[in-house]
Amino acid sequence: MTGNDMLATLGLRLEDPQESSFTQTAKLDALNIAQKSVVNLVHNAYLSELQVIDLAETMTNNAKPFSELTSLPIRNGIVAVKDATGGKWCTMIDPGDQKKLENTYLSGSATNPIAYVFSETIYTEGPGAAHNLDVWYLKAPTAIAATGTECELNVSLHEAVVDLAESQLWKMDAKVDRAGAAFGNAKAQIDALNARYPSEAPGGIGTKGRG
Repeated sequence: MTGNDMLATLGLRLEDPQESSFTQTAKLDALNIAQKSVVNLVHNAYLSELQVIDLAETMTNNAKPFSELTSLPIRNGIVAVKDATGGKWCTMIDPGDQKKLENTYLSGSATNPIAYVFSETIYTEGPGAAHNLDVWYLKAPTAIAATGTECELNVSLHEAVVDLAESQLWKMDAKVDRAGAAFGNAKAQIDALNARYPSEAPGGIGTKGRG
């Protein structure tokens, strides 16, 4: 759906096509809050439209702040990191596992680089301090506007965005029952998609037969 499609749909659902009770600005605000909520709730696999690759990003002292990337990554949106200079993929770890790097068998090296994310910065162990990084990540979606431009999210998520926006607007109008029904519709759609992913996910090398 385009931004205009979403606005028109909301107008009908809210029984306010003439925008007597809910202004266009209020509906756009609700749609953009709803879009962010959907992005935070749905599995990364359904956010392929938000995937970005920044190539040969320069590091300083083994660090790359999010602010220096082309777009700002969302939530745990760093998908993969590669030492572009050395040509090796970095093993991603949790920040809390840094202590383990003191073990010489686990520490990062030029042949086994390691990366982790902390305080909106990508840190590496192993690559040279000024090496370049290739960064795969999820960016924030483009804001929905009153235009003929399609919502950037996958079409399977558009209905959930409208449902959540409707829920917020009914809350503003103190229509708790109708807000709850719209929220329930959105949650059911998102839960169904997330439940489907494990059975539809592609199998990787060595992932079969484990248990």
